[in-house]
Amino acid sequence: MRVVAIEVRHLRVLDSVNVEFSPDVNLLVGSNGSGKSSLLEAIHIIGSGRSFRSHRLRDVVTQGESRLNIVGRTVGHDASVETTGIEYSPDGIRIRRGGTDIRAASELATFLPIVAVTPDSYRLVTDGADMRRRIIDRLLFHVEPLYLDHYQRYRRALRQRNAAIRGGAGDGELGGWDAELIAAGEQLTAHRARYLDRALPSMKQVVAKLVGRPVEIQFYRGWESEKSLRCACESLLTSDRLRGYTQAGPHRADLRFAIDGRPLQHSLSRGETKLFVTAVAVAQVRDLATVLGHPPVVLVDDLASELDSKSRRLCLAELNAIGAQLFLTAVPEYGLDRGDIQAGRLFHVEQGHIHEVV
Repeated sequence: MRVVAIEVRHLRVLDSVNVEFSPDVNLLVGSNGSGKSSLLEAIHIIGSGRSFRSHRLRDVVTQGESRLNIVGRTVGHDASVETTGIEYSPDGIRIRRGGTDIRAASELATFLPIVAVTPDSYRLVTDGADMRRRIIDRLLFHVEPLYLDHYQRYRRALRQRNAAIRGGAGDGELGGWDAELIAAGEQLTAHRARYLDRALPSMKQVVAKLVGRPVEIQFYRGWESEKSLRCACESLLTSDRLRGYTQAGPHRADLRFAIDGRPLQHSLSRGETKLFVTAVAVAQVRDLATVLGHPPVVLVDDLASELDSKSRRLCLAELNAIGAQLFLTAVPEYGLDRGDIQAGRLFHVEQGHIHEVV
């Protein structure tokens, strides 16, 4: 799947933009605040229904406007062309694809898989487990048809069990939610474990190549490995009642990164952290390409900053080699131009206006 063109109306500084893209590498260069990241946001929205910089679409609407419109044309590997339209207004969000209304934004991911590396992605190393779980979950939505159903079932059962615990429900009343939480939780964990068994060898290989040293990556299920989820919930029930929430389950899962036994955040420089996060994204793209039969669209925002020229070239070589449609942003002073990467199209972005450089 490739993004052929996009029209954007009233997204941050992009008041009225119409751009056609290369099926290979697209490089957007401009100063900070010029609108480069906003264009990546627009692409991300047509593939997911949401921005990577805000949880609410109303936050990305141009100041003084009430509506946001994005229309994207995509072409599949069978050469079929489809149009996806997203309109946000105070009345809500409307999504249409191929002339048909789409009720759930999550359906968009099946049409346009996207892997994004943004400044927020570097929280993968510094933040808690929630960020690391999300990088697994977002990919599984693309490759496991039943994953979303198991994920939603588990989250619903977890909310109900926690509410019942806080409400002082007896063991008998908890039984039904325990059964649902355990069944959905074990299915959810099985999906994650299968994905990581397949993806971790490649991830470790790419990380070692970019970072220059091996990184230990371990999957923690969210409870002690020697126990079943049922046993873990039963053994912690008294403590759960005291705390008012469920302590064991896939909502506590984590990917644990370390070098020589030390957590990654204590071992990597800022530049190395950027290389690590990019390496994880490259491994994800490779896995998606294997499972789907074609690579996803890749968005990389502000790649070059904090990387020396050698690291930048190494990183770009890995990204270029995955064969995906690639969108890169950079500020001019970091020298990321056609000399660094073979860009199919180079765009200059200034104050919300986008011009192709020929």
